[in-house]
Amino acid sequence: MTMDINAALQPAMTWINGMSARIIPEYIIPNLTIILQVILILAVAYIVGKVGKVLTRRLLNIVGLSRLTEKSWAESVLRITGYRGSIVELIADLVKWLIYILFFTFILQTVGLSGVTDIFNQVATFVPRFIGAILLIAVGFIIADFFGKVFQEASGKMLGGEGLGKFIGGLVRYTIGMVVLIMSLALLGVDTAALAILLSSLLVMVIVITTFGIKDVIPEITAGLHVRSNFRPGDRVKVAGRTGVIEETGQLVTKLKNGKSVFIVPNSKFSREAVEKTGKG
Repeated sequence: MTMDINAALQPAMTWINGMSARIIPEYIIPNLTIILQVILILAVAYIVGKVGKVLTRRLLNIVGLSRLTEKSWAESVLRITGYRGSIVELIADLVKWLIYILFFTFILQTVGLSGVTDIFNQVATFVPRFIGAILLIAVGFIIADFFGKVFQEASGKMLGGEGLGKFIGGLVRYTIGMVVLIMSLALLGVDTAALAILLSSLLVMVIVITTFGIKDVIPEITAGLHVRSNFRPGDRVKVAGRTGVIEETGQLVTKLKNGKSVFIVPNSKFSREAVEKTGKG
């Protein structure tokens, strides 16, 4: 009876073996164990990469990086590159791809492609430095933005000019930003000596041009501080042969009103000439 069953199944088994040989290439059967290992490693890599991204994003949100970089100068620069996510999302994506690269390197070692493995090892070594450079840029740009705003407000109040305050604040912001960028490139292994020399030259050029450009303005600005500390709008004064009520003290000039007439007096006149204060207007 058993022989009859085997004899009956023999044609079916022959047909299945023939179909398998036609469907599955001959080289797959001997390497089936390796193929299954690769599939398993890919599945684990996908899961670990996704989990690593989520954990990185949560950790960065816990330390407050998301809140600090939201609508910051760093986010604005990132938008220029075309990336739609945030700084936190970028770092989380880089961590995910680092995990993928490490697992892919392990797969290459499993299948015996050691020559290609060296290339991916170099990439895997570079990615952490790239993540560190992104973090440095994010934190550095936050610091640059903070000090830029501080200097803008401080210089605007001290020098009495919004335009000059924006200029000084912008100069501080972009200077710190360039220094941070040079440090980030150095972290990536880029030779930044030439870039540092270029930055120094640009700063010297800006300082020289600014100095020559505002050398005649500075006395007026400092005199404006003198006017604001000694006189108030509504004071009636006589200066430079003009008598009137102080209407407004600007960055460079002070407006005096006498009836329907308005006199524009340079601030330096208040510090260089005698000023007669005749009372309140």
